[in-house]
Amino acid sequence: MNATKGMNIEEVRRMSVQLHDAAEEITRIEQELTSGLEGVDWTGPDADRFRGQWSGEMVPALQQIMNAVNELGETASRNADEQETTSNN
Repeated sequence: MNATKGMNIEEVRRMSVQLHDAAEEITRIEQELTSGLEGVDWTGPDADRFRGQWSGEMVPALQQIMNAVNELGETASRNADEQETTSNN
């Protein structure tokens, strides 16, 4: 274990990769569900409401989550870089 001034740099870097992977998985799931919904044979007002809710509420919410998770990954990576620079000085 390489504990340096309160941070295990390698563990934080691994966490950063996991966060980026999770953000990509959220995007993949959103795209898969959107594609699946487009392929469903369903018409009428209920279908319109459902699709509107999906595209107007759920997709933006998933994209917001994906962006937040990705930003956390970037922050973790940046913090690890800063810790490494500080520890080497």
